[in-house]
Amino acid sequence: MTDNSWQWCEVFNSDNVIEAHLIKGLLEQANIDVLLKGEALQGALGEIPLDQAKVSVWVYKIKLRQAQELLVNYQQQEKDTEWQCPQCDEFNGPAFQACWQCGKDYE
Repeated sequence: MTDNSWQWCEVFNSDNVIEAHLIKGLLEQANIDVLLKGEALQGALGEIPLDQAKVSVWVYKIKLRQAQELLVNYQQQEKDTEWQCPQCDEFNGPAFQACWQCGKDYE
């Protein structure tokens, strides 16, 4: 019987390389080893389908549960701080002071 605790498991994926790096940093702060896959494919966007150019975040199976708990907290915080533009209904992240879609100021 083999121990598969040290196999890599995908815990998150995104088409946004910056978000993938944010997740990587969050997990590394919790002393979880992280591997990014697909980062080099970002330069090929337009040449390959978008769904094949995702960046995925991988952790060891033994740390999967801990990583998932951190991601649930991260996603809940992100959801709580997003705001919806009253003009075009676009969702904007907390860093935006104006809607990225139509430019209306955050009220």
